[in-house]
Amino acid sequence: MATPTDGTPTPEKVNELATTTAKLDRTALIGVFGTEGALQALIRLPKGEIAKVSAGDSIGGAKVEAIDTDRVILTRRGSQHVLALPQS
Repeated sequence: MATPTDGTPTPEKVNELATTTAKLDRTALIGVFGTEGALQALIRLPKGEIAKVSAGDSIGGAKVEAIDTDRVILTRRGSQHVLALPQS
């Protein structure tokens, strides 16, 4: 069990969840930030690269059509794809 700097032991379940390896073998939305009129997003690509994008940018062969506070809408070869933030 890990111990934080204040000397309190980290609960076993918290330690387990914090050190679990995530399987991210696809494009995933990491976060959305910025002002309402100029939102940007961080997107993780399948090989691990992280890209900061704005509406109109191209990424991984897709165009960023729109960014909302909880999702990014991409178009690729005429199909629309939605990347959503994970729900807690």
